[in-house]
Amino acid sequence: MTLLYRIPSAILLLVAIAVAITAACSGQLYVHRRFASQDFVQHNDVGGFIIAVVGTLYDVVLGFLTVVVWQHFAETRELVTLEAAAATDAWHSSVGLPVQARSRVRRDIADYAQAMVDHEWQEMRRGGFDPGADMLVLDVLSVTGSLIPGNAGESNAQAGTMEHLSKLHDDRQQRIAGNGSAVSWFEWVVLFIGATCVIGFCWLFGSKNESTHLLMTSAVAVIIVSMLVLLFELQYPFRSDVGIGPGIWKATVDHLRLMQTDQHMNPPSS
Repeated sequence: MTLLYRIPSAILLLVAIAVAITAACSGQLYVHRRFASQDFVQHNDVGGFIIAVVGTLYDVVLGFLTVVVWQHFAETRELVTLEAAAATDAWHSSVGLPVQARSRVRRDIADYAQAMVDHEWQEMRRGGFDPGADMLVLDVLSVTGSLIPGNAGESNAQAGTMEHLSKLHDDRQQRIAGNGSAVSWFEWVVLFIGATCVIGFCWLFGSKNESTHLLMTSAVAVIIVSMLVLLFELQYPFRSDVGIGPGIWKATVDHLRLMQTDQHMNPPSS
């Protein structure tokens, strides 16, 4: 499966469609040549009723799984946005901390955002994560949590920063966990069995024009395999090239660099 995710999505889709059309048309030609004495046209009425039932049941299963995977993908993409926002909020809320603690907190957050771009997303493509980013989160939580405030302003800054850092930590854990959930092997087996049955029923119909029949069978195969490829590409939100990229973190890195150069956002040491 890891090897398949290394194939560009567009190429994978084209290859899958080509294989599906070849298999579907070859199967139909074989059946109609093997049983040439049979009048397939006379079975169209009965076969049409049966494939309507089978096709509906398959559509329900395939549609349900597609919706579930799509929702998981959308929720994970929103989670990445919230994680980046929590990092930025923690950077800003640390303005009220003592100079030494503030500098360390902001450095760790900036390093964390950069690690997302340089290391974490590459690891996410392989189903892993960057341990160094965990150490940065641990350090910034330790620095902020162990601080003894000297006044009410520092106390408020500490509370606000800890709240955002806790959100960052939780979102990170959910993101990593979400990259490990996918359609189970049993569900894939059910989907492939259903696809084979639906396409197989197309072989049992008859038509006076063989080319038209092959075209209709190919259309059914293309639709089914396209949905299966879509399901495959979206089941792991970070592993395919149509998955969630590090764009939000690149924007976060640029934002933090801009803030670091803005003297108004970096009060002078006291």
